[in-house]
Amino acid sequence: MSTHAFEMLCNAVEETHADRADTARRWLDKLRGLIDPESAGDGFLYLLYHDALARRIGDDQDERDNLYLRRFERPQIELFDLVAEHLPVVALAGRIGGALLAQHLAGRETATLLSVGIGSGFQEAALLTALANQGKAPGRLTVIGVDPAAASLRQAERSLRDTGVTLDFHGIPRVAEQMTGHDWDLVRRAPRPLVMNAAFALHHLRDSAAGVDERDAFFARLRDVEPDAVVLCEPDSDHHRVPLPERFRNSWEHFHFVFRLIDALDVSVADRNAMKLFFRREVADIVGTADDEERYERHEPTERWLGRLREAGFQPTSAPVRSLPDSAHPAFVRRDPDSVRIGFDGESLVSVIHAVPAHR
Repeated sequence: MSTHAFEMLCNAVEETHADRADTARRWLDKLRGLIDPESAGDGFLYLLYHDALARRIGDDQDERDNLYLRRFERPQIELFDLVAEHLPVVALAGRIGGALLAQHLAGRETATLLSVGIGSGFQEAALLTALANQGKAPGRLTVIGVDPAAASLRQAERSLRDTGVTLDFHGIPRVAEQMTGHDWDLVRRAPRPLVMNAAFALHHLRDSAAGVDERDAFFARLRDVEPDAVVLCEPDSDHHRVPLPERFRNSWEHFHFVFRLIDALDVSVADRNAMKLFFRREVADIVGTADDEERYERHEPTERWLGRLREAGFQPTSAPVRSLPDSAHPAFVRRDPDSVRIGFDGESLVSVIHAVPAHR
């Protein structure tokens, strides 16, 4: 795609931001004539942004786009599994996060894992299976899983019990910012050591209607229950509070490198495009949601997560693992003093952060 095409997309974003839907629509119509999603480069990404903006201003994609994207549609859980298995920034983040958690849980007589956004428990089950195979599983593990989907919590409990580790499971069917005083008391009374894991979950926290910064409030409550460690995995970009034009540019840069990484993978073209389609919902949410308070994908830069942790009384540390996964092409893994960065072609895409209470 040409520089001219990107300018058209930027113009469409600016006109959308200014509530000039007719002008935005004209720019999108011109842009659509240039988009070839099967061409090399950013064609697929242009299509996703065109789709998101068109829907935002009340236009549906034309039938040829719908037919093209349907070729790669699969159930979202299949897309997630495909991304988790093949996309290095996700797979490596899971392995690094698991290694960090294992340092605190391995061989303990008792321990507690607070998992925010536990989903179906895929990462936690893999961790417990690995510890059990090494003969290092905790004698008794308490898992407190936080997820708004009750069905996911039930699946997570089944998956974790299937590992054979002696388990006490408590499901909290809420989003993290709606955890009650009773929920936090449950965490406070849980056996020690207490470790919190949040993998690609906390960027969903939104400020309250009263203007409360729910992320800072969450970390303050977490610090109050005195965990031994925090492991946080998050995308490294800024889509939280910035206005639409800046949010668009930040997200474009992020997904441009994500899609380049996908194109460098040794998988079929169909799987590559299916993985790209996985991010359709994120693009649609970031730039296609007209009501800003309804946006769900609110990524923040790593430095801001580090600042939030420090402000709450945590100290981010260099990853205390004996060895990091090899920097297998095409992704890189870089250990920084306060985080581990995973990315492509010099661009940080995902960070894994390990933090402990600052008084230690």
